[in-house]
Amino acid sequence: MLVFELIKIKHHIMDPPEIKYLSNNSLMVVNNVGKMRQLFVPIKVQVIYDTASLKKNSWVIVEEVLPHKTHKLIYRVGNKWWSYELFKLTANF
Repeated sequence: MLVFELIKIKHHIMDPPEIKYLSNNSLMVVNNVGKMRQLFVPIKVQVIYDTASLKKNSWVIVEEVLPHKTHKLIYRVGNKWWSYELFKLTANF
């Protein structure tokens, strides 16, 4: 099992995975050795930063995905849209 922290910090030991938008209900995740995995919503993700309505380390369900000019991707959790960078995505390869 590989765990991906999707944040902008540049001092990772390994390169972070590449995430590609496929549709509003799926993503393509490519790990650092080139293996690919398509994920479909709903996707369970872990919150990595506190916000006004999300608590760090809590788990939430992504119900929809959209591309975004500023954030690359945004996730719909409940009725709010959030940058994908607020979450940790876990995927098995």
